[in-house]
Amino acid sequence: MPSGRTHDRITWTCLPLVALFGWLLTRHGGLTLVMVVGFLFGGLMFGPDLDVRSLQSKRWGWLGWIWRPYRSYLRHRSWLSHGPLAGTLGRLLYLGLWAAIVTLLGLEITTATGRMALTWRELGQTLSWGLWTYRGIWFALAIGIEIGAMSHSLSDWAVSRWKRTQRRSRPHQTQRRK
Repeated sequence: MPSGRTHDRITWTCLPLVALFGWLLTRHGGLTLVMVVGFLFGGLMFGPDLDVRSLQSKRWGWLGWIWRPYRSYLRHRSWLSHGPLAGTLGRLLYLGLWAAIVTLLGLEITTATGRMALTWRELGQTLSWGLWTYRGIWFALAIGIEIGAMSHSLSDWAVSRWKRTQRRSRPHQTQRRK
């Protein structure tokens, strides 16, 4: 399995290809930039290795504690962490859960202190409007994050497969020598 630094090199090496892919797909500089930012985030901070103590989890700094429960419930390299779409979607939902908890606590505190900036209804309307209005941006970001995570998973799978192939071919070589 490649090291964290190798995964980083893969991410930086693939960056121009992702930018080109984003441009060819969208023909829009802004959406391409969003996809590239998503790719860097997915490859460097939000990748599949958040299920173990890793370079990615260390990059979260003092927010790293958020990923401890995630690590304790997932087996490393399971389809729920390293699988296409499922891994990224699971991490997005997990991070979204934390964001919802912080938002709800913030709303409760502001309600209790009498400084309510938004009502629950206004919050729901704002969120749904923002998600729908900026759906192209959200989609480009999600694609970028997924490609970043998949560059990680694909390199893990490729190295593991290569190592298995090497192990299988070695006994044949030693038998020929005898």
